[in-house]
Amino acid sequence: MAQQPVKQLIGLFIFLLLLGAAACTPPTVEQIPVRETPTVEPTAVPVAAHIEADCFQSATALAWLDENGDGVQDEGEPPLPGIEFVLEPTVYSRTLSDENGIAAISATTPGLDCPEPLTIAVSRHDGYTVTTASAVPVISISQIYAFGFQPLPMATLIETETYQGALFTAVSTAEFINWLDEPADDFWTPTEADVASFEAGLAQFLQENSEGQWDTLPIIERLPEYTRQYFGFVQNEEQLIFANMFCDAMSSDWLEAPVVVADGGNCYLQIIFNADANTYLSLYVNGES
Repeated sequence: MAQQPVKQLIGLFIFLLLLGAAACTPPTVEQIPVRETPTVEPTAVPVAAHIEADCFQSATALAWLDENGDGVQDEGEPPLPGIEFVLEPTVYSRTLSDENGIAAISATTPGLDCPEPLTIAVSRHDGYTVTTASAVPVISISQIYAFGFQPLPMATLIETETYQGALFTAVSTAEFINWLDEPADDFWTPTEADVASFEAGLAQFLQENSEGQWDTLPIIERLPEYTRQYFGFVQNEEQLIFANMFCDAMSSDWLEAPVVVADGGNCYLQIIFNADANTYLSLYVNGES
């Protein structure tokens, strides 16, 4: 019976030893995985582009019909629409006068610097001549600057030792388009140099066509006797001349309007000439009555 307590003591001693060893053993720490923070590349912030504002300027012009040509707008002289003005030296300023003759010009120039000094100038006045200065300096934007115009004559007389004729303006030719009976994209006014080119090869052209539909030899023989009317028109971006030639004006004013005769034989003929290419395109001779 004495051995039984001894065994209990030994068991208790062993238990205490094990308990002390456990207390001295450091605790095991479990490693918790750490999520890596991704590297963020810096984003470039766009810098706003430097934009220069445009320069805006304005002025007002008045176009009127100067009926007596004295350069002064008299009472009763009407306004003139369709005259083009520009504000120099700006850009983007072309403005047409309205039915009241007013051209309210608004000019835009790129950049911050506004051009100075300013000038109002007439840039296009088809069919008219200017009776005042064609350009004036702008003193105040509140002022209206007046410009006078007179109609050009329908045609200008041209005379040489071998022929005489009439150079019709683009405006007057446009009025005669129904008579011209030719499709036209636009109109222009031939110069004396253009007419000289036409006349230089005229006799040869008629000679080359002498055996065609018309007998042109009698025309060549009396070529200086024919009066000419020259009308400029545009087809397919080419400048053409319609030459109306006649030996009898039939009492009409050939400096004011085309001489139109239905027959009359070789006293009346028409030729189309390409002034750009210096070539003759067609010939027509009136028939006999």
